[in-house]
Amino acid sequence: MELTHVATPPESMLERAVRTGPGELLWLGAEPFEVRCEPRQAAGLLKIIAVAEGEGVIAQGGRRAILREGTFAWFQSDTPFELTMSRGRRLLLRLPLSAVQQRHPGVDVRTAVTRGEEHAGERVVAGLLRQILCESSSLSERDCVAAVGVVLEAIGMCGRAPELPQARVERALADIEVRLGDSTLQPADIARAQGVSRRYLDGVMAEQLGCSLAAHIRRRRLERAASELSLRPLEAVSEVAARWGFRDTSHFTRLFRGRFATTPAAYRRAALHGTCGGGGRRSADAASPARGSSAAE
Repeated sequence: MELTHVATPPESMLERAVRTGPGELLWLGAEPFEVRCEPRQAAGLLKIIAVAEGEGVIAQGGRRAILREGTFAWFQSDTPFELTMSRGRRLLLRLPLSAVQQRHPGVDVRTAVTRGEEHAGERVVAGLLRQILCESSSLSERDCVAAVGVVLEAIGMCGRAPELPQARVERALADIEVRLGDSTLQPADIARAQGVSRRYLDGVMAEQLGCSLAAHIRRRRLERAASELSLRPLEAVSEVAARWGFRDTSHFTRLFRGRFATTPAAYRRAALHGTCGGGGRRSADAASPARGSSAAE
């Protein structure tokens, strides 16, 4: 494997190169190659390697992507990488990383990840790159400038950057608070709104808060019901319970006792007399859950 300290292919590897403002299109030759790059100068470039024929492997940052026909991958110029390509047709597009991030904040620019197979937007980008690659002899320099502009815009269709578990939980909690008044709300609805599985969201909830999604929703409903019991002294307990998704009053009473160590009726009486303490438990509107405060369903 050839070692280089410059993240630019030598002219001997190029069929054609066209500068397109801040970017550059490079049609690589068909010969196989293996290169390991340990850059010594920062260039701030995001590179796209696209394959129309043949296959290859790009490794960077502890990840390794298999490049097949019709796929592409990002890699960065300022971090060591290894690129191996078999005989075939491939295109290299270089763009300033800052331009991509400013134009499309939040787009997933993790390097050495195979793209163009599963995600619909990335398949569109892969198709554009393949067409540019195949039309090398037909595209004028002006066409190339326009083509790079189209690709830069299309990058916005690519997948979003993975969200940190803490941010995912915060979004889920906010969504629950907004939708808590919907008595039909189910844990799967919250997961679906975030585009993840309930199993995944249960996992990050348990990791961050010590309870499942269902347990948190149940707890918040009990807390909101308890608050209304004290604010609406003339309303039947069954009506308050139903409004917060508990259609079975006896079931509601059991859950309420488990949360507040007293019955709904006794809680209401204590609240009206200013002695509501729930046996030392937290008050009804203590919305921020503590780790391990409720068993997961």
